[in-house]
Amino acid sequence: MATPEGVTPAAGTTWVKLLRWATIVSIVHVAVITIVVEPIPPLLVFAAIWIGGLVWLGRATKGPAILLLVSFVAFLGLSAPFSIPSLVVPASGGDFIVNLAGILAALVGIVAAVAVIRGLLDTAPAARSLATVAGAVFVLASAYSVYATATYDNAAAQEGDVELVAKDVKFEQTSLQASGGEISVFVDNEDPTFHTFTIEELDVDLDIPASKSARITFEAEPGEYEFFCEPHKEDMKGTLTVD
Repeated sequence: MATPEGVTPAAGTTWVKLLRWATIVSIVHVAVITIVVEPIPPLLVFAAIWIGGLVWLGRATKGPAILLLVSFVAFLGLSAPFSIPSLVVPASGGDFIVNLAGILAALVGIVAAVAVIRGLLDTAPAARSLATVAGAVFVLASAYSVYATATYDNAAAQEGDVELVAKDVKFEQTSLQASGGEISVFVDNEDPTFHTFTIEELDVDLDIPASKSARITFEAEPGEYEFFCEPHKEDMKGTLTVD
C-alpha cells in the first residue's frame, strides 16, 4: 500500500494516525453533545468538516492536515467560553469529561496537524509521547471528576429561599422577587451541563454542576439586578427585583 504523499512510513505515519484519532474523538465529542444535550449548529458544521477531513486523510496528508488544523483552532476559539468554565467544576461529571475530551482532542490534533504539514521526520516517539500524556491526563482527570460528582453535597431548599430551576439550557423563572437585606437563592440544575447563577453588580457567582443543586446567600439593596448563566448568557438570564 502506498504511503500518503509527503510522509515517510517511519515517522509521518505515526503523526497521521495521531491526527486521525484526534479527529475521530472530536467527532464523537460532537455526537455525544448532540444526543445528550441538543443539536448545536456550529458544532455540527465542525463535525461535517472533521468527517470530510478524515475521509480526505485516507488519500492525502498535507491538504487535510491544513483543513483540520484550521478547524481545530477555530473550534477551540469558539467553544472556549462554553467548555473551559465546565472544567473548573469537576463535579459536573459527564459534562466535565465530554468537554475535557473535546479540548484534549483539539489540542492533540493541532500538534499532529502541524507535524504532518511540516513533514517532520524521526519524531515518531514524540507522537507516541503526546498520545500517552493526553491519555493519562484524560484518565486521571476523568477519575477525579467521577469522584467529585459522587461526593458532591447537593444543597436543599430552605424556607424563605428564592427558588430557580435551570432546564433545557434556560432558566424557567426569568423574574425573581425578594426583600432587601439578606437573600438566599436555591438553584436546581436539571440539565446535563454546568450552569452558573451570576449577578455582577452584587459579586454573586454560584457554580451549579450538571444535574445538581446549589444555594447561595448574599446581601442586596432595593433595586433591579440582572442574573445570568455565564457560559450561556444569551439564553439564560433574568431580573431579580429587590423590594
